[in-house]
Amino acid sequence: MKNGVFNLVLLLLILSSDLMANEVNQRLTQKSLSPIEIKQGQQLFEQVCASCHSKDLSGASGFNLKDAEWVHGNKPEAILHNVKTGFANAGMPAFGAIFTESQLESIVAYVISKREGWDNLSYKLYQLNGEHDKEITADKLVKSGSLPKGFADYSIPEIEHYFIEFEGDFYAPKNMDSQLWLQWGFPHEYNVFIDGLQVHKGGTAWFPTWGLKRGKQRLKVTYHSGTSKPGQRNLIVYVTNLDMTIKLFALSSRAEQIMAGKNYEITASNKAVVERKRINELPPYTISVGLPSKINYAFNTKSCSIVGLWSGDMLNIGPNIDGRGDFPSLPLGDLVFKYPKQIKFEPSHSCKYLGYTTLNDVPVFKFQIQNETYQFWGESNSSKEISFYWQLTGHKNLRLSLPQVDSIQWQDHNGKTVENGFDAMPNKEQQVLLKAVIKQ
Repeated sequence: MKNGVFNLVLLLLILSSDLMANEVNQRLTQKSLSPIEIKQGQQLFEQVCASCHSKDLSGASGFNLKDAEWVHGNKPEAILHNVKTGFANAGMPAFGAIFTESQLESIVAYVISKREGWDNLSYKLYQLNGEHDKEITADKLVKSGSLPKGFADYSIPEIEHYFIEFEGDFYAPKNMDSQLWLQWGFPHEYNVFIDGLQVHKGGTAWFPTWGLKRGKQRLKVTYHSGTSKPGQRNLIVYVTNLDMTIKLFALSSRAEQIMAGKNYEITASNKAVVERKRINELPPYTISVGLPSKINYAFNTKSCSIVGLWSGDMLNIGPNIDGRGDFPSLPLGDLVFKYPKQIKFEPSHSCKYLGYTTLNDVPVFKFQIQNETYQFWGESNSSKEISFYWQLTGHKNLRLSLPQVDSIQWQDHNGKTVENGFDAMPNKEQQVLLKAVIKQ
């Protein structure tokens, strides 16, 4: 009788614990969809977690928090528990003693929101009777299993003729459209299914693509060896943005090996840094400048316009120096504005770029417009504001058009707010000042 009561109490405790865990999982999953929660979580994460797990969550001395490999459990309630209690032996403090429950949940919500790639990935391998055999039946299944790292491994087959499929829950970016890209796709017989429906193939024969849904979905991909050569079968598959300028993350194990270690981050620590590498979504002939205050701008030498502004770290030039440099460098911070929004001269005229020099560790650009010579530079003591200066040699007024950005307040040298077009009379030093104050 006592054993029966004990077992009943134990069962009720287990059920109660499961209900509580499910409630926490649902609450945190819901919070991971809230921009307010995500923003708060991001700020806290970057303050205390990024030094070990990297600002983009890809891992450093700590684990990668975006992929499928979770040593201590990947459920939201498990992540919350681990953040609270920490791992003293691994050097991770117990943040439950530092932050409130609401703050801890926002950190977890942010981590969940950044999830990418496959989860609970499995595969099935079928042996076929020849290169033209496409009949997939249960009796041809020769191997199956799980892939805890979340990458489709096309090196698994050790047979000549086969059909292999990979399937699992899949997380695509929530805030942008993306696609699956098979590099060197011809003549591979490759198909993609999302939530049970086959996806139309786009792109070209050599670079086929398949559109993904935003957020979580059920993804299955299949590959028939067919007439492809054995040495070509370890496929390279990525998830990219729609114009294929950014490899967002790897989908296959070979792609993951190629991408590994390809980050090359440029930051301004003690003095300004000038970088001439191509930058994503900014026009050609753009030079980026990073300032130690953690604010960065982009100067275009063809138009002599300011074509980009972002706060935070400067650039990852890895994609632009890897291989043939086919991919542009990526701004590491938060973009405030980017081309076609820009600070430009009005009316527009051709610009002759004359180069730049460094004065007191500040890069100064020199150029001519309509035979008028200008010098331009930016100075900043905060990641939330930057002052742009134009030095004139004549006595003409300067008119600039300004990008309309809700997050910026534009001010002249008197601290007066300016909008749209900016008409400026040079001061006695023949300088014009325009300050950009970034709102919270």
